[in-house]
Amino acid sequence: MRDMAVRRRPTHEIAADLRAAIEAGELPPGSRLPSRAALAERYGVAELTVTHAMTQLRHEGLITSRAGAGSYVRGPQQLLRASRLRLSRAERVAGRGTFATDAHSGGWTARSDVEVRTERADATVAGYLGIGEGDEVLVRDRVMYADDEPVQLATSYLPAELATGAMAEPDSGPGGIYARLEDAGHVLTHYEETVRVGRATESEAAALRTTPGTPLLRLVRRAHTATRVVEVNLITMLGERFELHYEAPAE
Repeated sequence: MRDMAVRRRPTHEIAADLRAAIEAGELPPGSRLPSRAALAERYGVAELTVTHAMTQLRHEGLITSRAGAGSYVRGPQQLLRASRLRLSRAERVAGRGTFATDAHSGGWTARSDVEVRTERADATVAGYLGIGEGDEVLVRDRVMYADDEPVQLATSYLPAELATGAMAEPDSGPGGIYARLEDAGHVLTHYEETVRVGRATESEAAALRTTPGTPLLRLVRRAHTATRVVEVNLITMLGERFELHYEAPAE
């Protein structure tokens, strides 16, 4: 790494030096970066300045931090592509839900930690589902893993009167809750999705084993029958790991 005594923008210069060392292989994947104190002394800056530089590199996906153990260079990570077939009836018939379809298409292994509960809908959830605030909903809260690394959080809300049988179990069975909804006669006609960019809160960062402020994709999906919304899913994806794919008719 080059050593410069005077720097106009120390945060960006420190980040640039470390980035160059990583890209040149001077700091290979898995190697531990110098401590904040050591870097602060080397560059003649406050440790807070080094912290800002490290945060920049974490947001770029180049390094990861471990509580009490310092910062390490990340190895190359597989890009997880959201399959264009993930919401298709054919995939549900094949016994795959949306996340399992992505895994099947991408050649990685999917698993989820699932918590199921009932609660009263707040104003936001009630608005998404078209129900009354305070109405009972079934909640399916999931931490989703790709090859044992947490990459996505998803919380589904369903009107309680529709969420019967396996939908109220942690394992909703082949094809997931969309298959169970259709088994119960609620034939899905279409979905709508809204995507925006956000940054990880402390609780999200802990669940995804990343740091607060890491870029995320926040997706809201509503599943419709011909007459109503039967599920809303609030999805949080690690921005550096996912690529979303959409098709639309040119009409």
